[in-house]
Amino acid sequence: MIKDDNRWVWDSWYAHDGEFHHAFYLSAPRSLVDPERRHDNARVGHAISRDLRQWTILADALEPGSPGRFDDRAIWTGCVVRDGDVWRMFYTGISEAGGRSVQRIGQAVSADLMSWERVSSEPLVAADGRWYSILDRDGDEPFRDPWVFRHDDGRWHMLVTATDRYGHGCVGHAVSDNLLTWEVRPPLTVGSGFRQLEVVQPARIDGAWALVFSCSADDVLASGVRARTGTYSAPADGPLGPFYLHRAEPVGAEGVYAARVVESDAGPVLMGFDDATADRPFLGTIGEPLPLALSQRWTLEVRLEHDRAPGQYRPPRIGEWGRSNRVR
Repeated sequence: MIKDDNRWVWDSWYAHDGEFHHAFYLSAPRSLVDPERRHDNARVGHAISRDLRQWTILADALEPGSPGRFDDRAIWTGCVVRDGDVWRMFYTGISEAGGRSVQRIGQAVSADLMSWERVSSEPLVAADGRWYSILDRDGDEPFRDPWVFRHDDGRWHMLVTATDRYGHGCVGHAVSDNLLTWEVRPPLTVGSGFRQLEVVQPARIDGAWALVFSCSADDVLASGVRARTGTYSAPADGPLGPFYLHRAEPVGAEGVYAARVVESDAGPVLMGFDDATADRPFLGTIGEPLPLALSQRWTLEVRLEHDRAPGQYRPPRIGEWGRSNRVR
């Protein structure tokens, strides 16, 4: 568990340097009293662990930018990728001028995951009004929670939390050849059936792809999807989709929000923060790693060993639910 007596911690993302797991997470002082105020006071905290259970908290990795920058109000969720000898952190910035409504993507670099330097005073990626909601037209410009990876085509791809022209939450998309110059493309989903898809991450488990994201119960618009506040997954053909969001369902981790799939020595686990539930308030801590497996429905499930009898669970074989027999 990652817990700081003086700070709330919530959304997180991870990197592994060959020896340590590095957790980067949003952090704000508990002295603010009201947890809702944390969003306007967030910076990036940093902790390391060998086993994803025992953590040592280090100095903050990134704080809001200087006045007038696109990130001078707060830093929101991001990701870290390795590019040769350089680590690159993509993060969401909000400004005093735009408030929470305008969210844009910046980047910082590091040689050791400890000391970080911004690459630009301006955002690298922002919403394109041809396909996404923008402030001037729609009164809201979400473009946050970047997830960056190199695809089989040799290019870098960025998935983001955004809103399409129809008012549905969508998986935004941008591509790059050098991680510095980005081309924003149309969203990978349209009319998703959700008001927002937060902290998106494509993950491959047991040979199959799924899209992991979070939302509140009120964000669920699709009639066939269970409305729960928490972390969801949906079947996917690959890291760029198609994503079968009408088959999305909670992963079975009550009260765990903005969770990431992280590779541990024992296999893939889910790491997320302890959100408020009907039985408890917002805790401001990141919980223990939860083991994941592929369900018979080609979604992801938390699978605790003591919750099942030997031989009870059998992961589906690739081909059992192939492209030809999927229910779209």
